[in-house]
Amino acid sequence: MGTWDTGPFDNDTAADFANALDDAEPEAREALIRGVLIRTIDATGYLAEAEEAVAAAAL
Repeated sequence: MGTWDTGPFDNDTAADFANALDDAEPEAREALIRGVLIRTIDATGYLAEAEEAVAAAAL
């Protein structure tokens, strides 16, 4: 479906990220969020995980 609204979780990729967080063990969730944010900080050029980065930042 792609993007359906303007919120940080209102697209397929961010919703998949949220589902991965829901499926992860509670103690692993921080590492998933932190990993996306660190990869975003370190990215140069095109940011492949932009939707996940916005969702992670919203959390």
